[in-house]
Amino acid sequence: MTPRTVPSGFVELRQDAQVWWVKEGWEHLVPSALRAFASSRSSILKRPATGGRGYVQRLPLGHGASAILRRYHRGGFLRHFVHDTYWDRPFRPLAELTCTEAARLRGVPAIETLAAGIEWRPFGLYRGVFISREITGAVNMWEWLQGTNTQSERRAIIDATARTVASLHAAGVYHADLNLTNILVRPSPSPQAFIIDFDRARLFPGPLLQHLRQRNLRRLRRSLQKLDPRGHWYGPDDLETFCATYNAHYAVLAPRP
Repeated sequence: MTPRTVPSGFVELRQDAQVWWVKEGWEHLVPSALRAFASSRSSILKRPATGGRGYVQRLPLGHGASAILRRYHRGGFLRHFVHDTYWDRPFRPLAELTCTEAARLRGVPAIETLAAGIEWRPFGLYRGVFISREITGAVNMWEWLQGTNTQSERRAIIDATARTVASLHAAGVYHADLNLTNILVRPSPSPQAFIIDFDRARLFPGPLLQHLRQRNLRRLRRSLQKLDPRGHWYGPDDLETFCATYNAHYAVLAPRP
């Protein structure tokens, strides 16, 4: 499976200036997604509270379930000029869809992708969206750290997060922006952690080499220091718990030959 390949279980749909890659059985999402695509950056679009880049809005799926539609939006210096317009090949939404599905197939706890799409703009440029099922009861790791949790609840969530990151690396997935807002945690019914935002992620045929794992972990540590430079919401015990669980779980998943 390469970033140019439509993953198994997804179909390609074309309508007007849009191209969609939709999970089989979810083709009915496209009309509501098209309406969302047509809307301008208005009050219904906001920065995601649950992590990831871009602007998001919620699409109802019925029976209390929802999907999250995230519109790609550039960061850094380029955002002042091109905003939400891309020229990347392969298409960023399709590449993220492919990486997310590959990670899930390799056993990584990741969000369920329902669709991704592009809208053509002049001169071969495009805008992109990514649609995933919302994980009920989940918040990003940074939000959770700021909550009121017992010591046992804290240990359980940090353990779950460490196991998820270890599974990511053992599966050969290098996350381009591993930070606290790209990890969702759900305390109940049992502690779980999920990885989101596989935009620009890279897939390797085997477990990540040590220097790539360390680079990812340093990125995660920098996000913690950036969001909480005084260490108000975390302490040495939390870091020790994470490291011990990560190392132990990675050793089980990717034992040395």
